Amino acid sequence: MIDRMQKFDSFLYSSGFSKMARPFAPFLGHILMIHRVVEPDGKPRLPENQLYEITPAILKNTIRFFRDRKYVFKSLDAMVDGIQTGEKLEKFVCVTFDDGYTDTCTTAYNILKEEGIPFCIYITTDFPDRKAAFWWNMLEESLLVSDEMRFSLDGKEHRIPCAAFQQKRDAFRTICRLVLNSENGISAAWKAVFEPLGLDRTTWVERLAMSWEQINQLGRDPLVTIGAHTCSHPSLAGLTEEEALYEIRDSRAIIREKTGLKVEHFAYPYGSTLDVTDREARLAASLGFKTAVTTNRGNVYRYHRKRLMLLPRINVSPIRTMEELTLAADGCIPQTFFRF
Repeated sequence: MIDRMQKFDSFLYSSGFSKMARPFAPFLGHILMIHRVVEPDGKPRLPENQLYEITPAILKNTIRFFRDRKYVFKSLDAMVDGIQTGEKLEKFVCVTFDDGYTDTCTTAYNILKEEGIPFCIYITTDFPDRKAAFWWNMLEESLLVSDEMRFSLDGKEHRIPCAAFQQKRDAFRTICRLVLNSENGISAAWKAVFEPLGLDRTTWVERLAMSWEQINQLGRDPLVTIGAHTCSHPSLAGLTEEEALYEIRDSRAIIREKTGLKVEHFAYPYGSTLDVTDREARLAASLGFKTAVTTNRGNVYRYHRKRLMLLPRINVSPIRTMEELTLAADGCIPQTFFRF
């Protein structure tokens, strides 16, 4: 299904037909979703683990794309103020980052600061609290230096070959599937995979997660908005209401305690229609957030002034970047005809 959609998107883009959607898509702007901005170091990588990493060049090209089309870069606060009025607005774009990776501070910030572009970082508090586990990065590095992965999971011994590069890619997908389907839970399953290797997860936290010092540094810049993204990054729809409320409420409280900042914007972990229901939107609204964003692919319309807890975003990815941005700017995405 996803492949068919991508092929259709590519046809609309390459043929120029996407421009025909413009009269039917009187959107106001876009909220961009970015996770990491990573400078390539020339080392081997697994494509499966790069889907949420863009290069500085892609970020700069994205900025140029919207500036060439006379968009205005706005903060989330300015966006809310604009869509709640009845005035005609210039097309806008908001830039948001999920999770709190250190390269948001060391790489992306320098680019956006130089360009004078406001942006929001949604912080998963387990990142700066050094509780997060970057299992997927540990898995990639382990596979790249191994000929075979051996581990015991759910009472079964696994020996997965990974000598050739394609085997490493296959092994990445296989091990992720085994972990996600483990009867012992995801966290325990990852520990079982890495226990034989004796890897220390704290090294990865220090390498990849922003510290509270860095978050405080960014939070002092008027260009930067600090938002909340739960404590441990769970799928909220899979939790009890009390657990979901804790994740949303306490992440904001922790950020406020560590930074002194007022946190008024929220991002749902994973953010799909399976992970975010009306219950989660109600919880976010009850806590007084101004906005809450999903990962649903769409533009911001005037009607979103009544759906501020379920805002769509456009993912900026390392593949098909200009295609995705062009379809969004043309209004040629499913949301044009099916509102959400």
